Amino acid sequence: MHTVKLDWITPDSEKVIARHARVSTSKPDRPEYERLLKFCIKHGHWSIFEQANASFEIITTRAISPQILRHRTFTFQELSQRYANPWEVINSNPCEAQKFEMRKQAESNRQSSTDCIDESLESRFRDDLSIIDAQLWDLYNRMIEAGVARECARNICPLYTPTKLHMNGTIRSWAHYVGLRGAEDTQKEHREIAKQIGIILAVELPVVTKALALAAAQNPDDKSLQGWLAIHPLAKDQD
Repeated sequence: MHTVKLDWITPDSEKVIARHARVSTSKPDRPEYERLLKFCIKHGHWSIFEQANASFEIITTRAISPQILRHRTFTFQELSQRYANPWEVINSNPCEAQKFEMRKQAESNRQSSTDCIDESLESRFRDDLSIIDAQLWDLYNRMIEAGVARECARNICPLYTPTKLHMNGTIRSWAHYVGLRGAEDTQKEHREIAKQIGIILAVELPVVTKALALAAAQNPDDKSLQGWLAIHPLAKDQD
C-alpha cells in the first residue's frame, strides 16, 4: 500500500548545486565537486541545496497522509475524494488496505508501537473488520448511486482508504525529510515511505546522500539527519 516513485528531478542536480555553491568564483562549472558538497553538508551550508528540486508520487493511506502534509516546506497535490472513488483511481484491491499491521501500544511512548499483536487476537479483529468494511463500501456505493455528492459520502470512508500524493521540494527539504522521517521514532509506515524516497535519491544524488549519512554518523545528536544511516549504513564505519 505504501509505495513511492520518482516523478522528476532537476537534471544533473549535483552539478547544478555545485555550480551555485561556486557563484562567487570565476570557474563555477569545474567538474570536481564531491569535496565541495561534503564540506557544505558538514558545515551546514544548506542554502545551495535549494537550487535543485525533486518530486515524488506517493501512494499511502488517509491515516499517513496528514503526517506527510505537515512538512510545509514542500508543495503537494493530493487525490481528491470530492471527484473520484480512490479505489478506481489507484486501481488497488480494497482488501489489501485491511492488512495494515496491528501492533502493540508501546508502554514507554504513547506515540509509538512495538511488535504485532497475538495472531489469534488479530484474526478475530480481521474477521470483524471484513464485515465492517464490506458494510461501509456497500453503503458508500449506495449513497453515490442515490445521488449523494462524493464530498459528502466520503465522510464514512475509513482512515485506511488509499490516497495518492505528489510531493515536490528542494533537495534541502528532502535531505531533512528523509533524515527525520527515516529515523526509528517515526511511525513505521511513514518511515517506509521516507526510506523508499531516500533509496531513490541515493541513486540520483550519490555524493549528496552519502555525505548526509556521514554527517549523521558524526553528529548523532542531530535528529534531522539520522534517517540517512538506514540508506547508507556503512557511513558509521567511515566516521
